Amino acid sequence: MSAPSLLRRRAFGVLIAALTVAGPAVAPAPAAADTPTLVVVKTLAPVDDVHVMTLHNHDSPAPPHSQFLLLGGMRSTDARGYLRFDLSSLPEGVIRSAALRLAAVKTPVCGPVAREGIEVRRVTEPWAADFLHWGNTPLSTPEDAVTALADLPCGVPAGQTEWPVTGIVQDWAAGAENHGLVLQSPDESTDDGVWYFSSSENTSYSAPLLSVTMEVPSTPSASGLNVSQSHREGDRLWLAGTAPSMFTVVRDPAGGRLTAEFEIEHDPAVPGQGTGVIWSAMSSPTSNTPKPLVRVPAGLLEFGWQIRLRVRAHNVTAGTVSAWSPWQSATLSDVVPEITGPEMTPSQESGGVTVTTSLTPTFSATASHPFVDPLYVAFEIEHDPDAPEQGTGYIWSGAEPDDPASGARTQVTVPAGVLQDGWRLRWRVRANGGPFVSQSEWRTFTVDLDR
Repeated sequence: MSAPSLLRRRAFGVLIAALTVAGPAVAPAPAAADTPTLVVVKTLAPVDDVHVMTLHNHDSPAPPHSQFLLLGGMRSTDARGYLRFDLSSLPEGVIRSAALRLAAVKTPVCGPVAREGIEVRRVTEPWAADFLHWGNTPLSTPEDAVTALADLPCGVPAGQTEWPVTGIVQDWAAGAENHGLVLQSPDESTDDGVWYFSSSENTSYSAPLLSVTMEVPSTPSASGLNVSQSHREGDRLWLAGTAPSMFTVVRDPAGGRLTAEFEIEHDPAVPGQGTGVIWSAMSSPTSNTPKPLVRVPAGLLEFGWQIRLRVRAHNVTAGTVSAWSPWQSATLSDVVPEITGPEMTPSQESGGVTVTTSLTPTFSATASHPFVDPLYVAFEIEHDPDAPEQGTGYIWSGAEPDDPASGARTQVTVPAGVLQDGWRLRWRVRANGGPFVSQSEWRTFTVDLDR
């Protein structure tokens, strides 16, 4: 049986549900007996790949960005390929199988010497892809080395090829330093031909890949409880709507279909408003988005209520669930910023019309809020709808560079080039405190430089 066939038999023997996920650094510790596990297939691209030949020396090192990896040997030269993979994204779990895959662009032509294929060995010393030559190639070990490809046809493109490197990857997981792999002739004295494989820089063929199949314990988690139309003040959450949306970020190193369970209940500190659970809901299971979302139905919550919220994650595939998050206290409020003393300077009243004699007037107002600080305060100008011949809609808005404190006076001057003499306009103030928004009524004025 060929090495690729052997690998496929081993991989299929453990492949229950193949799921591609990211996770923390690899650790080979087995899962607890009562912890459900899922099979995860993680595919890694090389962080370095380069081939080095006997003709490469200190003054002429191997090219680190070659389109091909040349391996094997002829009478005049030998060639090896070095690849390094970052295993830090592998989740905690048990490595069941691993395969190195390279696209063979051309196999050696048949010759008088029987081909031995290509051997993959674990490198035991550091190396640098940007300065590698035959004189500083790192040592490697025959431990768990694998030879394959000897039975491929001669002198043709062979497509995707494969080595079962389970033992080498398990060595790394067990603590051996990861200095990558070397691919070379099993016996470099035989001169049985040169192989051409695609490197990671080659866009015409598949890049080298390391595929690792693992059994990973399912440990779902929910990170953060986010609520729409909300403002946080210290450890307190203020909600500006009675039908908000809630979402969290769910993860599980084992992958699978994840969902989140949300719960809202009355704050026990205010029993007069009610007690116990108000509403709970489960989001739709998904394996595509880590941010499950639910919307609180209208009519369940009331302004003035003090409530608390929590969330937990479920892995539907594995049947596992996380602990509940800590309770998050929240208050529903419809209090918006109060705007007082809106003023335009210079301005005067003439025949019931407010007139400014400047093309750069200054607007000012005071905005305050009982629990949001600072506030965003902006002044807006647009054409007067009763004078459409001069234009319609928005003209300008301006705010101070830094948001003013609640209760502070804000003033902004209109820059030159915005207004024109004779225009009939209107202006207002808008104040934002997180989701709490208010605005003054429109006030009309006319620009008249001759007054």
